[in-house]
Amino acid sequence: MRDNSRLVATLVIWIGFTIITATIGTSATGPFAQSNSAAGFGVILVLAMTAMISTLAVWLGRDRSVSAESSHVAKAKRQSRDRIERLVESLDDDDVYELEALLLAREDKTELRDRS
Repeated sequence: MRDNSRLVATLVIWIGFTIITATIGTSATGPFAQSNSAAGFGVILVLAMTAMISTLAVWLGRDRSVSAESSHVAKAKRQSRDRIERLVESLDDDDVYELEALLLAREDKTELRDRS
């Protein structure tokens, strides 16, 4: 998120908190019209903590628009494939045949399991 959108999100959070708090505090027929001040304070405190946590999530959360993480994943996949190719190239003929037999046996087990 850019700073402008973070600022807008923060304003929405705190304006919503202010509207809810004002509605709860000034409503003559609302749920807190007959309650004591400790209950009202507790509810307002919980709402304020929720708004604060939401604000922290907006400002400290990951920026999903940056594709750096996806490029790291793609690079890791390429390096993994290169590593496997180098490993297979370093095997001698007997090892390659054993690897093929192992892969075919694994494939057969998978097919049998899928049929069940």
